[in-house]
Amino acid sequence: MGSITLGRRSHQTGRILTAALVTLLTGVCLVGLWATYALRQAYEQEAEGRAQAEACLAARRLVASIGSATDITTLSLSPPLLPPNFSVAVALYDRSGRRTATAYDGPAAQTLPLPERLVLEPGRDDAEQATRLSGGEWLAVVPVHAATNTPVGMLGVVVRHRTFRLSAMVIRLAYELPFWLAVAAAAFWLVRYATAPSRTLTGTADGRAPTPTASVEAVMAGYQAVIDRLQSAGRELERLRSAAETRVVEQAQFSDRLVASIPDALIVTAADGTVVLANLAAQQLFGRSSGSDYRTFFAEAPELAAMVANSLADGSVRRKAELEVVLAGHRRTLDVSVSPIPGAASVLCLAANITELAALRATMQAKETLTSVGELAAGIAHEFKNSLATIDGYARLLAQDAAPSPAATALRAEVRRLTQVVTDFLTFARPKRIIFAPVNLAETASEVAATLEDIVVQRGITLDIARDLPTVPGDAALLRQVLENLLRNAIEAIPDDAPIKRVVLRAETGPTETTLLVEDSGSGLPPEVIQNLFVPFFTTKQQGHGLGLAIVRKIVVGHNGRIAASNLPQGGAQFRVVLPLRVFATT
Repeated sequence: MGSITLGRRSHQTGRILTAALVTLLTGVCLVGLWATYALRQAYEQEAEGRAQAEACLAARRLVASIGSATDITTLSLSPPLLPPNFSVAVALYDRSGRRTATAYDGPAAQTLPLPERLVLEPGRDDAEQATRLSGGEWLAVVPVHAATNTPVGMLGVVVRHRTFRLSAMVIRLAYELPFWLAVAAAAFWLVRYATAPSRTLTGTADGRAPTPTASVEAVMAGYQAVIDRLQSAGRELERLRSAAETRVVEQAQFSDRLVASIPDALIVTAADGTVVLANLAAQQLFGRSSGSDYRTFFAEAPELAAMVANSLADGSVRRKAELEVVLAGHRRTLDVSVSPIPGAASVLCLAANITELAALRATMQAKETLTSVGELAAGIAHEFKNSLATIDGYARLLAQDAAPSPAATALRAEVRRLTQVVTDFLTFARPKRIIFAPVNLAETASEVAATLEDIVVQRGITLDIARDLPTVPGDAALLRQVLENLLRNAIEAIPDDAPIKRVVLRAETGPTETTLLVEDSGSGLPPEVIQNLFVPFFTTKQQGHGLGLAIVRKIVVGHNGRIAASNLPQGGAQFRVVLPLRVFATT
C-alpha cells in the first residue's frame, strides 16, 4: 500500500512539472511574440520616419542642383540622391500642379505612385510638404524658385525604403507554432485530468485528499499570473516609449524656438554647400531662405562666402569683427564668425548686424580726435590772432602817417585774410556746447538759397532744393552754416563750360535718421581728394584755406551725425549728411 501511494505521489509530481513546463513554454512564446511584433513595429516606424526625412532631403538636394532655371525638361539623378536601400521617383510640376518631367532611381522605382497632378494644401503652395502614401511610400513636395526668388513650380519626390522584414512564416515557425502546441498540450492535459477518475494523491493537513478541481485552479492561477506580469511589463514599456517620444518632441520644439529667438543671423551650411538652416534674422538680413547653395545665399557678401568656403575646406575657425557689405542697396557692418560643427560635416555662421554700433563708435572716435586736436591748436591760434591784430594796427598807423602806399594796403588785406583763417580755425578747434532744439531744414535751406542767390544767378546754375526736408534736433545757426558751405562748394565745383549746371538738395528720411544729399553736375572728385576731403587745411582751391569742410564735419559730428563724399555714376559729386531724428546722450 505504501509503494502505491509513493508511485501516485511521483506521478502527481510529474504532472505538476509538466504543467509548469507547459506554462513556462507558453509564457516564453507569448513574450517572444510580443517582443517580435513590438520590435517590428518600432523598426517599421523608424524606417518610415527615415524614408520621410530622406525624401525631404532628396527633394532639397535636387532643387539645389537644379538651381534657378525656369525651363526644365529633363531631370538627372546622377550622382545618386539616396542610399542603395531606397527607391526614388522624381517629378517636376508646374504652378498649376501638372506633371512635366519624371526620373527614377533604384529597382522597382518605376512602380512608385507618382501623382499626375499635385493637390496642395490651401495657402501652402510655396512651402515644403511631406505626405505618406499607401504602401509605406512618402511624397515630399518642395517649391522651385527662379533667379528672382519667384516660385516657378514644385518638385515631387516619392521614396520607398527597401529593408528586410521578418516574414509571417518565420514568426509562426519560431513563436506561434510552439505557442499553439503548448496550448494544445495544456488543453489535452486539462481535459484528460478532468475526465480521469478521482485518485488519492497526497494527504492534506487534515488528512483529506486534494480534488482534481483544486489542481486545475492552481495551474490556471499560475498561468494567469504569468499573463498579468507580461501585461504589466507591456504597459511599462509602452509608458517608457511614450515618454521618450514626448521628450524628443519637446527637445525638437525647444531647439526650434531657441534658434528662432536668436537675434543674430544663424546659418548652417552642409558639406555639399547647401544651406540647411537659416533662422528668421538670417533670412531678413540676406533676403534668402534655406535650401539654396551658400554662394547664392551670400551672393551680396562675397567675402563672407569665401570665409564659409575656406572653413568647409580646412575646418578652421574664422572671425571678422567689422565686415562691410552692401545688402539690398544698404551698407551694413557685420560681426561675423564661421566655425565647423563638431561631429558634423557642416559649418555654423553667425553674423551680427552692428551697423548702428559701428557708426556710433566712429562718431565717438571722431569727437575724441577733434577735441584733442582742438585743445592743442586753440591756444596757438589765439596767439596768432593777437599778433595779427598788432600787425594790423601798425599797418593802419603806417597808412595814416605816409602817403597812400600799395604795400600798406596789401599788408592790411593779407592781415584780414589771415585773421579770417585764424577765426575759422578757432571755430573749428574751440569746443562748443550745442543746445538742441527743433530745426526746420526746409526753412533753413530757403534762407541759404536766398544768401547764395547772387552767385547762382551770376554763374547760371539751377539750384533745386526739395520742399519735404524734415525737422531735426540741432543748432539752427550751425546747421545753416553746414548747408551754406556744402551748397557753395557744390556751386563752385561746376565748371563754367559744363553742359548741365545743377545743384540738388534732397533728403531720404528713415524711422530713426535722415540723410541730406547735396549733389552737383560737376566733374566729380579724384580718389585722393575724397580721402583727405575733411582734413584741416587740405584744399584744392587757390584762395581756400581748407577749413570749411573740416568745420562742417565737426558740426555734423557734434550733432551725432556722419558725413561722407562720393562720386555719382552719371558724373558729379555727392555729399551725404546723416542726422538722427532724436537726441541721444553721449559722453
